[in-house]
Amino acid sequence: MNDDAVNIMSQSKRRLTKLKLLANFFENVDIISIYIKTDIIHNLFQEKNNGLDYSKLELFHLQFTDSLIELLTKIKRQKENDMLAVINEIDINSKYISGFEEKRVDGFETDRKMYSSIFSNQLKSLYKDLTEDKFRLNWDNVLYFYKKYATEFYRSNVDEELLKSGSFPAYQYQEYQIERKLLGRLNIQNFKVRFVCGYVITGNEYELFKIFQSDDQFIFDLEGKKMYLIDPKKLEKLDTMPNESNQGMIVNQLKKKNEQLEETMNERKKTLPDQVIGVLKDYIKNLENTDVMSKMFDINEETNILRAMLNLNLNNN
Repeated sequence: MNDDAVNIMSQSKRRLTKLKLLANFFENVDIISIYIKTDIIHNLFQEKNNGLDYSKLELFHLQFTDSLIELLTKIKRQKENDMLAVINEIDINSKYISGFEEKRVDGFETDRKMYSSIFSNQLKSLYKDLTEDKFRLNWDNVLYFYKKYATEFYRSNVDEELLKSGSFPAYQYQEYQIERKLLGRLNIQNFKVRFVCGYVITGNEYELFKIFQSDDQFIFDLEGKKMYLIDPKKLEKLDTMPNESNQGMIVNQLKKKNEQLEETMNERKKTLPDQVIGVLKDYIKNLENTDVMSKMFDINEETNILRAMLNLNLNNN
């Protein structure tokens, strides 16, 4: 093999590499088929003592491969520009997700259980003070919880009217009111309560508690500083599921969004204009009808479609 032949084979290999990269990018069956057929032609010339004229391989690439590579490269570049905004959105979402997961502390569930016990003790002490006509409670003992978790965890999508109560006979303790009936039922169960969930509406927080071993549930209105039993009919209409981090829900939404964006991006990447698909099919037909061993490069008019395609306005792909 002389120097010219070596150079031609080297350039042919480079073209094959470019074509393979384009085939991998578009994942299009016709482009993959063209790459395979072009590789077969390249290998025919690579075999020793085959008597083929290497200049014909160069002519083949000039008339076929180069035009195709130029066309597909142009489309690829445009698609990459179109996808840049989507890639940036995925990247921003991913940074938010990573930032949240790095700082996230799964302490809410543990603190919720502790808060139930602390609130039970607060109620027990309140009852004892009332019987002794003393006022020794520090409400910061229980107010810490909503200050720490309300913004991120308390549920806001709720009808506030379901959480409110009309007037009721109550005991007054410092600035707080507790319904007389509620205090009586708490006393029966030794003031054992469980925090169910919290709500935050227009700056006001409500906490829902369940009395141990009973069907009774009551509201702690933090802004109104009062506690009262909740009507079971209202309770039926409330979402009383355990609170979840709203940031956690946002993260889950962003993960799903990224999955959808990546799926859409991959589909858009593979989509080719109808006229390009038609040209690729004509290209394959020409390759299949080419006799490599003899009249390999009788060029008919259809092969020139590729060249014409390079001048098409592809902005609508």
